[in-house]
Amino acid sequence: MSFKDIACTLGTELDNECIRIRADQTELGQQLTERINGVANDVKALDAKVTTRFAEMDARFEQMDNKFTNKFNELQENQSTMMHILIDIQRKLDVN
Repeated sequence: MSFKDIACTLGTELDNECIRIRADQTELGQQLTERINGVANDVKALDAKVTTRFAEMDARFEQMDNKFTNKFNELQENQSTMMHILIDIQRKLDVN
């Protein structure tokens, strides 16, 4: 083999190796893109679940707040009624 043949063979091998490297890089890029898209889809699904759970929790807290407000209002009404009864008793005692 002459130097010319050796140089041509080397050039061809280098060119083929560069083509293989570019193909590998493209394939790895495609795989990475698919993995990123898969993770993005998983994050979207998880976000939907979390949003749903927060909505459920908000509804529960709203119900509890309404219950406590109602109980507090009842307690105030009962205290007011008891105060009026005590005032009436005190008035009757003062009259006697």
